[in-house]
Amino acid sequence: MLGGTGCSAKGEDALATGLWTAVSGASANIQQVDTVSNNLANQDTLGFKKDTPTFKEYLTTTEREHEAQDVPRGPIKDKEFYPLDGRDQSFVIVDGTYTNFKQGNLKITKAPLDLALDGSGFFEVSTPSGVRYTRNGSLKMAMDGRLVTSEGYPVLAVQPGGLATALPATASQPSQGGQQTQGGVTVGQGRTPAQIEAEVAGRFINLRDRGTNISISEAGEIFAGDQLVAKLNVVEFSDLNKLRKQGGTLFVNADQTNIKAEPGRTLVKQGMIEGSNVNPVEEMVNLIKANRSFEHGMKAIKTYSEVLGKEANDIGKL
Repeated sequence: MLGGTGCSAKGEDALATGLWTAVSGASANIQQVDTVSNNLANQDTLGFKKDTPTFKEYLTTTEREHEAQDVPRGPIKDKEFYPLDGRDQSFVIVDGTYTNFKQGNLKITKAPLDLALDGSGFFEVSTPSGVRYTRNGSLKMAMDGRLVTSEGYPVLAVQPGGLATALPATASQPSQGGQQTQGGVTVGQGRTPAQIEAEVAGRFINLRDRGTNISISEAGEIFAGDQLVAKLNVVEFSDLNKLRKQGGTLFVNADQTNIKAEPGRTLVKQGMIEGSNVNPVEEMVNLIKANRSFEHGMKAIKTYSEVLGKEANDIGKL
């Protein structure tokens, strides 16, 4: 009787392991559904970059040191000839989410303040949380004359005061305190938050009393008639994977060395905007696959639960 109970306990442990494997798969599918749904919801958001979840296999045996195996004292089983190393007790977990930075389609609007970026660059903007980067070039002029994004964040120029004539956008010169000046922007340590805020505010672009004849070159130079007003700071990065998405179209760069110092190749296209890089048909297929996988996982969970319940009742009768 004791031997039979032990065998049942081992069988129950195996069933429980299978149950949690099914639970982990269903949980991963839920997160995939959420990510794909967010992509579909933002298919019309200008400059939006879609996200894709990544998964990896989790083996409980990798969390502990392997112990010496005892010599079998009974009938040898098949799995002793072909050790699975815990692969029969593996789980799936979400490893993270990466952003696809593929350029979206450019749409012609002919609006003078609609700008699209042809290349890998980003507009630099000022937000209450600090400097951020975006591909959304649907710009407008605020009540005070500042050039801002559709969310109201001021767009930053290369030079303080908005003018770009003092220093080339790609120049790099040493400054006081061992800091570096890249494109007129001082980077490095030693500045107080107030100094940083004042520097950023000095790079706002003001179009008040500039008239309606605003033209923007592919290099990002803003002209009012024949007069140069400012130059947009279009930033390129060495590794786009280091950018962290904030909200729908804003990105955070925590590593200043990730900003390229050499001349960028991104062109500014006036009268155009960049759409999202979401393919609705592809995302719908992914959503259907994730939903079906989730349903299969829930059926497996239900089956395991029924078997465990039945086994528990049968053991109680022994």
